[in-house]
Amino acid sequence: MKALALDTAISCISIAAKNDDNLASLVLDIGMRQSEKLLPAISYVMEEAGLEPSELDYTVLCEGPGSFTGLRLGFAALKALELFGGRKEDGQSSKIPLYAINSLDHYAAPFMDFDGIILPAIDAHKDKFYAKAFYAKKEILPCDDYELKALEEKILQSPEGKEADKIILCGLETKALCKALEDESLFKGKKILAPKSRLVNLESLFDLAEEKIARKEAPLADYDGPQYFRASEAELNQDKNKN
Repeated sequence: MKALALDTAISCISIAAKNDDNLASLVLDIGMRQSEKLLPAISYVMEEAGLEPSELDYTVLCEGPGSFTGLRLGFAALKALELFGGRKEDGQSSKIPLYAINSLDHYAAPFMDFDGIILPAIDAHKDKFYAKAFYAKKEILPCDDYELKALEEKILQSPEGKEADKIILCGLETKALCKALEDESLFKGKKILAPKSRLVNLESLFDLAEEKIARKEAPLADYDGPQYFRASEAELNQDKNKN
């Protein structure tokens, strides 16, 4: 299949295009310059993969949790492509189907055969992390915005948390999570595993999207957007002003 994938959930953005067996990808760890670089980066990987937008079978992105600004940028870019249109049907361009994957499902996917707890996370700041947890390929903790002590308590109180002796941290911000767990002396008695360098691979986004396609799940509707797991600063400030 021919497809385009984006992860703009954090400041380190990732873009990949696949043209059947050929894959081109790009990672830009550029802080707050996402809006400047995202569209040129999409053009670059599409060209390197030998693809025209009209050839795309589908696009896929991380729907959240993550940066409010980054997620909106990703959705804006791929919804524009969706409206641009793909393959012609009866002489008219069809919409390019857009699929969305939970950011933490994407980070956890390559580790699903791990024989312990899989803990994907994103630094949500304010001493919190967006996180969820898996064990034996099953979700044992739903995606939410957690304080670390609450995260530890919920995992360790579960039957799976009591049984498992290892936890693997995954995602592009594992270093921040690992340090926070060490600073708080959490998960004592569990062996914590964390990659020493960032592992960036968008192939899991393609795989998860194609699983949805195989199950005949509908792509996103026009009105669908990012999934947020906390109120934005603007919403919080608005509530304060009301009070």
